[in-house]
Amino acid sequence: MRASAKFAAALVCAVAAGCGDPPPPPRPPPPPKPPAAAVDDAAATATPASIYVYSPIGKRDPFQNVFAVKDVTPVKVPGGKPTPLQRWPIDKLKLVLTVTGTASPLAMVEDPDGRGWTVHIGSFMGQNWGKITSIQRDQIIVTETITDHATGRVYPQSVSLKVPEDQSDITAAQQLRDGESLGTAQQSPGN
Repeated sequence: MRASAKFAAALVCAVAAGCGDPPPPPRPPPPPKPPAAAVDDAAATATPASIYVYSPIGKRDPFQNVFAVKDVTPVKVPGGKPTPLQRWPIDKLKLVLTVTGTASPLAMVEDPDGRGWTVHIGSFMGQNWGKITSIQRDQIIVTETITDHATGRVYPQSVSLKVPEDQSDITAAQQLRDGESLGTAQQSPGN
């Protein structure tokens, strides 16, 4: 009977423990998971090959009348009087020499009539009001401004005039490259 008494005592304890509080309510079911989007994952991890962004710079205006007559207005500097070198285009002028290594370098330009003109940095030459921006050892740089009448933009254009090389200068430079000496003194083979 001892075993049955122990069993009865355990049964009474179990019933007493279960009779106290009502059982807790059941848990709500978890929200449904969204369907797996394999395409979205692939799109999120892949980088686009290239992105095209339209830029109208350098393209013509599609609404502009191509048959309209465009009037070209000569470029004028306010209050400026054209110099004698502005009677000819830049490609007709010839650079004769340059003097550099000083605080104010200068150059000599020859016009198609054969007259020589001394120019400095800031001098105007050419029919488009080109301005000398640099005088170097063997060339000068003239910067002209070109106006696009369709868009109204102003573009600077640099033109270089080079000193023509003399045939004796070309021969002397070739001899120096070949290792020959240009001096007049000859060394004897015994020295």
